[in-house]
Amino acid sequence: MTDTITRPPGFRSRVVDRGQSETLPLISIAGTSGKTTIAWMLNSIFNKAGWPDAAWLSSGVYVEGEQQDGELGPWARVLLAARYGELRVVVQEMAAATVVAAGLPKDTYPVGIMTTLCGNNEACLLSEDASRERQAMHIVVESMRPDGMLVVNADDYDVNEVASKAHCLVFPYALHNDNPVLQARLNAGGIGCWIQDGQVVVGDRHESSHVIDVASVPATLGGTMLFQVQNLLAATAAAVAIRIDPFIIEAALLSFTTEPDLQPAAANVFAYNEATVIADAPELVATLKQLARGIRHIPHRRSLVVCGRLPRLSDTEIHEAGRVIGGIGGIILLHGETDDEARIAAIKAGIATVAVPPIVINVANEEMAVDQLLNTIGTDDLALVLVDDAEVALSHLWPAPAINLSSRRRGSSHGNPEGAHNS
Repeated sequence: MTDTITRPPGFRSRVVDRGQSETLPLISIAGTSGKTTIAWMLNSIFNKAGWPDAAWLSSGVYVEGEQQDGELGPWARVLLAARYGELRVVVQEMAAATVVAAGLPKDTYPVGIMTTLCGNNEACLLSEDASRERQAMHIVVESMRPDGMLVVNADDYDVNEVASKAHCLVFPYALHNDNPVLQARLNAGGIGCWIQDGQVVVGDRHESSHVIDVASVPATLGGTMLFQVQNLLAATAAAVAIRIDPFIIEAALLSFTTEPDLQPAAANVFAYNEATVIADAPELVATLKQLARGIRHIPHRRSLVVCGRLPRLSDTEIHEAGRVIGGIGGIILLHGETDDEARIAAIKAGIATVAVPPIVINVANEEMAVDQLLNTIGTDDLALVLVDDAEVALSHLWPAPAINLSSRRRGSSHGNPEGAHNS
């Protein structure tokens, strides 16, 4: 299947090619969520392919997975190394505020990825953040080379509206083959990436090939976390676009686990006392809904939720967030009332709207709530920790020496931690 795809300019066919290149092998990633996870998935694929790579993410500049000191200086050196072939590929995570303020050079990026805007949530689309992200996406589209390729989330209508202005090839990905945007692209002679019979599939209207089983990728938690499945689709599509062998993509993603120190509270998954604990800090109520939907599809004995102020959600989303949390059922350990009484009251009001409200236990603070959770969960339980302060929560949930968090809990144990992985 990949033999029919023309490699975008800038991506050399050999690892070593020391001549100066006019086109840098850049991949931009834009959207309100998923950018960092996709970047680390790509890093895993590049490592498996033997491609020297670098990335500028929200947490800093990395060269072959190692974080550099500073940002602007290392980034300038990264671009120089890419121009002379010392780096095979460079990923750039696009922060909307920076893109809108500083702009991007036009006709520069041979590959781009656009993840999601608001997940088709109308209330979110009216927010200032969404307006800024949409503006940034338009700038990203203008920065694409005409001979490049833009990987686009076909399940997000607003992302597709922005992508319709692109003057380069569009490579859509979707959760289902019957997505109308995907079908239109395939019928026009293009390629796409989608899920079919539990497999990630890449193809055109005539033929397709399976790349990887969704449930086998740890990040998807058995295929239940749809937003992580979408991240998987995006990373796979981008890797196929630059002609990485599908067998390499599969091998890399089968062993892919992102780390809590690199992506704290980004759907980190922990095994604990034969229970599963998921730690996340949702920035959109749409993402919280996807988490809740995934939890309902995971076999478990009982569910428990740790919830605080949900500081990353807008005030207009808090009541709805409470309703979603209440729908998970089980036991909710609620903290933060002394910090923000109004938001906690709105969360409680949302919880109260569900047909069978869960048990709500008020706890003084996040540290005590996580402690109480870990002293409560047992075999086959499923817990969701909605993180306010990642350092506080993760220093309890993941007492591993590799993470650079507060050491006050390091060396202590609430039970039998069995390891951690991030999805």
